[in-house]
Amino acid sequence: MVWCAEQRRSVLRVALAVFAASVVQATATAEDPDVARWFNRHDDAAWRPLAERWSTAKAAMTTPVENLALPLDYYEDGRIRARLRAEKAQVFTNGLIFAEGVTVELLTAEGKPDGVLTAEGCLFDREARHGYCDGRVTVEKDNDRLKGRGMYFSTVGEYIKIMGECEIRTYRIRSNFGRLL
Repeated sequence: MVWCAEQRRSVLRVALAVFAASVVQATATAEDPDVARWFNRHDDAAWRPLAERWSTAKAAMTTPVENLALPLDYYEDGRIRARLRAEKAQVFTNGLIFAEGVTVELLTAEGKPDGVLTAEGCLFDREARHGYCDGRVTVEKDNDRLKGRGMYFSTVGEYIKIMGECEIRTYRIRSNFGRLL
């Protein structure tokens, strides 16, 4: 049987793909302490209480305010760091805010736009300065975009955690990885 160059390349590609998959699987199953530390640094204890209050807060939203705009966080000099805009929201006496149709505008210390978070619904704890979002969420900052379903965010800790179906679009990583096959 005579093989042409295209058949050899095809077989080589399949063999390389199988090899790469086995290397990736072996690497993924090996416990790297740095990777474990990175992924486990924000455990469920931070966001689980807000997630558990979600349905109760939603049911308690009996007199919502429409088109709410409210500062969420400030810089040390008093300038606004994050501002909530919501289609419908209710501010509760215990410091919680339940909002639907959410946009959180992030601002620099000079007051310029620095990013935006959008969500279908959000429960924010003003005292702890963190929130839990349910449904579709998007975060855009510096031409980077994170999308997913469900999110926990902390303005104090300056981080977010997407709960599921995460998609990341970034221009910070060089695109010239080279061809694998």
